[in-house]
Amino acid sequence: MKKSLLLLLFAACASLSLTSCEQAPDAEKDPNADAAYKRSHRADGYREAQRSNPAQ
Repeated sequence: MKKSLLLLLFAACASLSLTSCEQAPDAEKDPNADAAYKRSHRADGYREAQRSNPAQ
């Protein structure tokens, strides 16, 4: 009984982790969606790090 419950719990966690992952769109099929995905997943402070004269 414990093994089947553990297996059921493991299966539920695995299915949740697989469905929660967001796949990046194909850049060749939809460049705008790919760019929007990349913008939304940038690290904090990306713009400041890319400036030519960052504040010190």
